[in-house]
Amino acid sequence: MKIHWQHSTIDSFNFAGRDYFVKRDDLLTPLNGNKARKLYGLLDAYDLSSYKRVISHGGAQSNAMLAIAQLCKLLNIEFHYYTRTQPKWLKQTPNGNLKQALACGMLWHINDSGLPLNTETSLDTLYIPQGIAMPEAELGIQKLADEIKTFCDTQSLEDIAIFQPSGTGTTALYLQQHLPYTVYTVPCIGNSDTLTQLFKQLLPNATRYPVILESEKPYHFGKPYPELLEIYQSLNNASGIEFELMYDAKTWLVLKDWKCDLPILYIHNGGVSGNNSMLARYRRLGFS
Repeated sequence: MKIHWQHSTIDSFNFAGRDYFVKRDDLLTPLNGNKARKLYGLLDAYDLSSYKRVISHGGAQSNAMLAIAQLCKLLNIEFHYYTRTQPKWLKQTPNGNLKQALACGMLWHINDSGLPLNTETSLDTLYIPQGIAMPEAELGIQKLADEIKTFCDTQSLEDIAIFQPSGTGTTALYLQQHLPYTVYTVPCIGNSDTLTQLFKQLLPNATRYPVILESEKPYHFGKPYPELLEIYQSLNNASGIEFELMYDAKTWLVLKDWKCDLPILYIHNGGVSGNNSMLARYRRLGFS
């Protein structure tokens, strides 16, 4: 399977009085965002056609879930995905990324732990950790770093601040290993302590970790907040680019008030397929 890397251009726009560059990994096809980067390494490391099934686990609206489901559909492989117990209405009427993943043929398993019974890769089963947080993810992220360095050379930029959201932190962590520039990231699931622990679990001996910046107030992941919707709408109006409502919106709240004299490159990690279900939640709460 070929990923069309040339689609990931770098755009620029002004927001709240400051200029930004945006790396458009959301435009990658047939998979997009940082999940395309992570899965690229998986495709290089494994002959996926030799497996009968893939198993993974995580949230019911996970971007990684959808990306793996799309990949398995393209390769005609069974995909078994495990979540914790979900609301009855979601099981009866799936929406967002879950609906799309099920349409790709994903087999959805629900239990109290949200984990498969066996997390070992075998001759016919490939296990992918939550968020595709695995060493094989590094290859595609290294390619992203190379593209960023080429851009900076072309633009004669000696230094630049790289900014992106983090879930498991895999993309930010590996990106920092292959860039001379500092990678700044905002934890969107948990806090800086949680993210630091994830960094050290994946690369305990790294010589450098990304710099973690936190929002002034805590945000519960996946919960609607009016200020997140507001900045999502403002970004769309300013840039003409659709950003993601749970990761990007929180990250831009931090970024817009962050003091920095360097040029800033924001990594758009995709994931906008989940916006429709999130926007519906905002509408039900009376926000528009």
